Amino acid sequence: MQKKVLILGGGSGGVITANKLVEILGDQVDVTVVDRNAEHTFIAAYPWVAFGLREVQQIRRPLVALQKRGIRFMQAEVRALHPDRGVVETDRGELDYDYLVVSLGAEPLPSPVEGAQAPWSEAGALAVRSWLRESQGERWVVGVASPFYPCPPAPYEVAGQLDFALRVKGLRSRSSIEIFHMNPAPLAGMGPVISHAVLKILKRKDVAFHGNFELAEGGDGVLKAKDGRTLEYDRLILVPPFAPNKVVRESPLAGPGGFPEVSPETFRSLKYPNVFVIGDTVNPALGLPPAGVVVHYQGEYIAGVIAADLRGAYIGEPFNAVAMCIMDFGDDAILPQCDFTEMLAERGMISCGVMATGRSVRIAKMLFESMFFATMFG
Repeated sequence: MQKKVLILGGGSGGVITANKLVEILGDQVDVTVVDRNAEHTFIAAYPWVAFGLREVQQIRRPLVALQKRGIRFMQAEVRALHPDRGVVETDRGELDYDYLVVSLGAEPLPSPVEGAQAPWSEAGALAVRSWLRESQGERWVVGVASPFYPCPPAPYEVAGQLDFALRVKGLRSRSSIEIFHMNPAPLAGMGPVISHAVLKILKRKDVAFHGNFELAEGGDGVLKAKDGRTLEYDRLILVPPFAPNKVVRESPLAGPGGFPEVSPETFRSLKYPNVFVIGDTVNPALGLPPAGVVVHYQGEYIAGVIAADLRGAYIGEPFNAVAMCIMDFGDDAILPQCDFTEMLAERGMISCGVMATGRSVRIAKMLFESMFFATMFG
């Protein structure tokens, strides 16, 4: 008898999990992906939209294409989770399941500074592109509003890409770029090797970094930190604060801070054994970065865990606790690697290093985008 696997979220985690389940278990499972959007968006490419390297439709694929792989797709809004009853409430009715995979991501909260933009959504990316089109040379500031946001390297990448874009337009000598963060150094959680590599690129690009800058308030062209420091700007690219998806943080799955409590070994809910939570919805609470590469490995892994439940032996991919994420600075790139194995086992710290640098590394990021679409959607 087929087991029903319901996957909430058509982002990277949901799409990868669905494909892996069908690959491993075939017709033993009835897999359904639910998302309010009709299309999957490769979110990591939104800055490329902002800087003109991609158009919006180039980074999207219709989720209905999953049906060619034997995966059902339902476009619906998830309204509530009822794991005690084994159902999910949507605007198209209730859906039951034998296994539930929650990959709804993180939810952006309102920006604390009016007029700021963030190129990690369609509207934000197109707004930044419009700024560039109109630019005559301004004071640009890039920063973050809270410690929790998807893709920790993203603000640094955008600052680097902005420098490159302004140089191409011949406006860099009339423009300034500054970046601020509440951490003392860029990507401080990844250690001094990565911080030094990023700082070296920022320095070469004449991008000033302001560490330990915790935003207190902003508006009318001025940002103020809690310690009293100020930054003046004409254009503000600000990552808004994020929280676990509202449906999740208001559900019985929620734990401290709204993050579900799961096993760090299997990502299985500690309260409901047939529920798994992956991605930005849970990773910050586990000490894992809210990044696409992590949810990619989680999706492959939990497909094998579910298969082990059904077949009695683990036959899938081991969880890869080593994350590699190419940082694209426009005319330069870094490929760092971080090993979270010891941290997850509570035996030690994260270990990070730089695997490669240089412009050619950017090509790998573009190739991965193409490979992802081809592998997941055909």
